[in-house]
Amino acid sequence: MIIHWLFLFTALLAVPAFAGPKVVVTLKPVHSLVAGVMAGVGQPRLLLAANGDAHNHALRPSEASALAEADLVIWIGPGLEGYLAKALSNLTIDARIITLLRTPELALLAARAGGVWKGHAGNGNGNDDIDPHLWLDTRNAKVIVGQAVAALSRLDPEHSAAYRRNGNDVLVGLGELETEIHRLLAPVRGLPYLVLHDAYQYFEARFRTRGIGAIAIAPDRKPGARRLSAIRQSLRKGKTRCLFQDGDFNSNIVQALIQGVDMRVAILDPIGRTVPPGPNAYGVILRQLAGNLENCLSYAIGP
Repeated sequence: MIIHWLFLFTALLAVPAFAGPKVVVTLKPVHSLVAGVMAGVGQPRLLLAANGDAHNHALRPSEASALAEADLVIWIGPGLEGYLAKALSNLTIDARIITLLRTPELALLAARAGGVWKGHAGNGNGNDDIDPHLWLDTRNAKVIVGQAVAALSRLDPEHSAAYRRNGNDVLVGLGELETEIHRLLAPVRGLPYLVLHDAYQYFEARFRTRGIGAIAIAPDRKPGARRLSAIRQSLRKGKTRCLFQDGDFNSNIVQALIQGVDMRVAILDPIGRTVPPGPNAYGVILRQLAGNLENCLSYAIGP
């Protein structure tokens, strides 16, 4: 009898603890929000590795397997992650998919053209394309949190109270993050700057910064010599003192633009390439972005 109970106890210890639904999130900032909602219940899988490129990623077999086994997949959509469209279309009917670019609750913005924007505002690109960098508006982040809470509660009603409680905590943190960034950027809010890759429109809209143009719409659509020449002439005439690049562009483009121009070059990273994934990553990514903006634009003010 004692041997029987020892065997049963050992068997129970060998059973893995419930790890929550199998959730796959494709991009680190969104993964961070979902990880916050799932804290203490389970951990979502981040599909795109630190050095991955959402525009041109090739799906690995292990990633395809993770998608096939998922109870829930959250992705931005084909406008950013075209490499996933076919794989997701082949998922079984049991897999739940949240395509953020098709979510009516989110505040989505039309994609802008490259070049210097007239009136310092995006003037669209003549079509119905949507700018996919929606996570950089903290208001959209709050909507994503609400969607995650609702979807996870349906999948796993046993832990719905935990998801709601975690979701509320994440929302409080997002409110504090907004206040912090507004305060940091207040002294430099009206100063113009230029970006290489137009990925920051949502951040500009939320925190009222003054981006005046982009060299390219996306990393896979490199600017031509005529556009580079026109932008460089504009820089020579204006008071723009900051040009922001990210890891997707060749530094030769930057050097060609700033040659003979009094301009500081700094880095903006919309996805947090060097930020460790997890519940805190979203706040770290936006704080780094805001801090780099403020640091470079403060230089433009001068002593």
